[in-house]
Amino acid sequence: MPLSRLAKSELVLFALLGAHTLDHALNQPARELPSGGGIVGLAGFALVAIAIVFALAGGRLAAPVGLGAGLGTLVGFAVVHLPGVGPLADPYFEFSPNAISWLLLAAPIIASVVVAALAVAELRSADRVARGRRGSVTSALPGEQAQRVG
Repeated sequence: MPLSRLAKSELVLFALLGAHTLDHALNQPARELPSGGGIVGLAGFALVAIAIVFALAGGRLAAPVGLGAGLGTLVGFAVVHLPGVGPLADPYFEFSPNAISWLLLAAPIIASVVVAALAVAELRSADRVARGRRGSVTSALPGEQAQRVG
């Protein structure tokens, strides 16, 4: 069975999370990082990994879990790295990141938006199909009663 667009986008997001983590370790200047940041990063990896498993299985929960992974990643990156809100803040504006660091911040954010958008599209598509099944009727010959299908 070929991979769905949602599964592919989640795999890309997972790889970008790995690249972002490597950037923290190998490319960014040494600085004091929030003590709970690793836990948040691990939770993000876990959420995206769970979404990948659901997407690969192809069940009806793939889209809602994918939406949670996309939105969770987007909010996590935005809150931690952009304005630097809260005790887990690591704002990029407080150090001098190079172009690679900025790219590896922007790419997961963009990928998380793509994951969320694809998940919403799948949810809408499933909703249209479900509504179509509930509302479809077979045509009846004159004098016969129409029967519901589905």
